Amino acid sequence: MSAKNIRINGLESESNKDVSAIDDSLLAAAVYSSEDAIVIASSDMTDGGPYIIYVNPAFTRMTGYQPQEVIGKTFNILHGPKTDKNILATMRLKLSRGEVFRGWAIHYRKDGREFVNEWHIEPIKNMDGRTTHYLAIQRDISERKRMEEELLEQKNILEQKNASLREILELIEIEKKKIKENVSNNVEVIVLPALNRLGRTRTHHEKKYIGIIEEHLKDLTSTFGSQVSRPNHRLSPREVEIANFVKSGLSSKDIASTLNISIKTVETIRNKIRRKLGLVNRSVNLTSYFRNS
Repeated sequence: MSAKNIRINGLESESNKDVSAIDDSLLAAAVYSSEDAIVIASSDMTDGGPYIIYVNPAFTRMTGYQPQEVIGKTFNILHGPKTDKNILATMRLKLSRGEVFRGWAIHYRKDGREFVNEWHIEPIKNMDGRTTHYLAIQRDISERKRMEEELLEQKNILEQKNASLREILELIEIEKKKIKENVSNNVEVIVLPALNRLGRTRTHHEKKYIGIIEEHLKDLTSTFGSQVSRPNHRLSPREVEIANFVKSGLSSKDIASTLNISIKTVETIRNKIRRKLGLVNRSVNLTSYFRNS
């Protein structure tokens, strides 16, 4: 495009020469003041090229190299033992095809210190589409990479802890099952037969109480006790005791006689239990509810 065709906000400039001068100065100031390192290199890919022809001050701050130390040199001046050769090969291939390259690699400052350099290299082409130069925008992302590695390490540690926690919970469940089986076996093999023998020589009232004890012992290996003791139910110890008797099929009169309290007190506690369990429908039988819970 000729200077004669340049327009600003749709209006042709009165001084094409001034417009070109302003554009050049703005471009130079932008490149010079950029916080990112900017390198302009030739399109010569022979003998390790392209060759550096310009670097801005940000490049010097990032690498420690002054312009006169790198101009005429290749990007190899930044390479070292940990620089990924595969990344370099990919970069050269893309540039040779006239394509944009984006990537990162470990580079080395003038004093030998490592840093992670993120590249963005684009070909600069003339009106005929031929690549004449390369524009490389570079940035030190060492801190970002360090944080990413720390996050990845923390993620791996958390996953390991979660796996260990799952194993512990599985072992706890296995132990709980063993304990439940042991308690159940001891109750069935030792305790219940002893109570049965004891009940043979007792009065009718004592036999009934022993029967209730047997039912309670069987509940040790059921979910009933934990269900009526849930925090959302908030049953008191007395209410849990009455609930156990109700589950055993005892009437309010039998419960009152066994606990030596009035029938009215038993009925009051039964009503409290129903309210706490949300059994507002009077047709729901409390004994059946407990046995099916």
